[in-house]
Amino acid sequence: MDRLFTYILFLLSLSGTFSKYIYIKDPKTWNEAQDYCRERYTDLAPVSNKQDLNRLQKMINPPDLYIWIGLIRNSSDRTKWLWSGGGAPTMYFWQKYEPNGYYLQEDYGFLWKGKWYDASSRYEKTFFCYSAAVVTEKKTWEEALEYCREHHDDLASVASETEMLLIQKELNKHNTTEHVWIGLRFLPGNWLWVDGQEMDYEAWGQGGKPSCPHAKIKCGALKVTGGSKPVWEAHDCEERLHFICY
Repeated sequence: MDRLFTYILFLLSLSGTFSKYIYIKDPKTWNEAQDYCRERYTDLAPVSNKQDLNRLQKMINPPDLYIWIGLIRNSSDRTKWLWSGGGAPTMYFWQKYEPNGYYLQEDYGFLWKGKWYDASSRYEKTFFCYSAAVVTEKKTWEEALEYCREHHDDLASVASETEMLLIQKELNKHNTTEHVWIGLRFLPGNWLWVDGQEMDYEAWGQGGKPSCPHAKIKCGALKVTGGSKPVWEAHDCEERLHFICY
């Protein structure tokens, strides 16, 4: 089975499809876009790493459009930036000489040709939402993977602290099992995301990342903590848990 998952992971890493991002073609101001995403999906989209940035850019057609993302200036320290869903960027992709609107109330971030720019909220642009879906059906890890790929795109990866906060936001809307499956799997020698997401961010619990788990304890779950920050744990892949798709 590990060989099969390795092959699937390889194919997905080439496919470049991430439906955690939803492209909305109806232009809106930044605040209107935020309201729209929060009402229909989870929030305005964060950009966790270079891989996400490249995939977002490939979704834009034509490629020279201005696109709102969930980037907003920190009101308590205007030299810093935050994501709409919480947390701060860990990587920055500003164009040279950006951000440059400190005194002009250019407090919102948009994407253009793979770079970030700041702008006033009053301008209308198309935008990206972030979407995570909590499924309250109890399934094994492999059944959850199959369900997500049939009805959504994949079992969810967690690429940053901000994505963790956004997933927690969705979990708070549901009465779930104490742990929920995510797309984390121990394949030969390491823990990997089955959608091909890079492992730039980790949030293992008190026991840390298992380096040599038991043969059955090779599937990753998110511990739902009801207010405090969720953590990852290794679980028996045959357990039946709720899960998160995107």
